Amino acid sequence: MTKQSKTTPNGFTLIELLVVISITVVLMLTASILFMTFLISNAKISSSQLVKQEGQYTLNQIEFLLRNAVEILPNSYGYECVAGMTEIRFRSFDNGTTTIWVEDDGGVGKIASNSGQYFTSDAVEVTGINFDCSQSNDESHPHVNITFSLRRGTPGVDQDREIVEETFTTSTTIRSL
Repeated sequence: MTKQSKTTPNGFTLIELLVVISITVVLMLTASILFMTFLISNAKISSSQLVKQEGQYTLNQIEFLLRNAVEILPNSYGYECVAGMTEIRFRSFDNGTTTIWVEDDGGVGKIASNSGQYFTSDAVEVTGINFDCSQSNDESHPHVNITFSLRRGTPGVDQDREIVEETFTTSTTIRSL
């Protein structure tokens, strides 16, 4: 009786290699797309949080200053307490005079005061500010509505997904100590 010898293949066939390489490529592409999507959404969330933090900080600071003001003074345009002002000037309880407006600082609009303080940083741009001032019936307590918009990213330069813009609004009554 003769023995038959069994031989085993010494490697993979071309078809097996092509299937494994194809599956590996598809998995790598899927992983890279998921990773890029994660990075893009993370950047958008980070920008959105920055805009919200700066907006809330600015609202709180302006509201605090106005709430503790003694009186609204005429601004550089001669307006004292009217709707639609882009600049507001007031006297504090320590008799100091403060003016708040949007200053163009190297091409980036920032909310500033005459005390040399910026309420917003270079990371965001102020696209508009509005102080709507009205007097109470007895003209003793002016009421001010504050509205401004902050934007991170530049339209036409950055992609739409990189641009975050938000409008902030609050109102306060001047105590007029």
